[in-house]
Amino acid sequence: MEEIKKQQLNQVEAKGKSEKIPSPKEENKDTSGFAGKPFLRREEFRGWLRRPEAYKSSGLPETERVKLEKELFGPKYGFFIEKGEPEKALKKMKSEKSKAPTGAEKAKIEKRIRLIEKFLGK
Repeated sequence: MEEIKKQQLNQVEAKGKSEKIPSPKEENKDTSGFAGKPFLRREEFRGWLRRPEAYKSSGLPETERVKLEKELFGPKYGFFIEKGEPEKALKKMKSEKSKAPTGAEKAKIEKRIRLIEKFLGK
């Protein structure tokens, strides 16, 4: 009889220990288009620009989005786009927006800015 009580106590103690599972630490995931990589091939960036989500965030048609890739990251950048380059392009576009003479040009630049911010996960 005493053995049964000891077994029951051990089972209760084991249950209490198994219920106290430490919570896993949340990892900082990269929500940008780079997905944790230090660089991105231009083809991958162009593919990201062709996705429907890119249209929803910017309202630019696909031809304009692909043209944007060629303007921002032309041959001078080579085959790869590094992490800091879209941020530099974003700063450049923001300064162009402030210098734009008409409201229509500012709106067009604003759409491009939203697209790059979406890519960067902002």
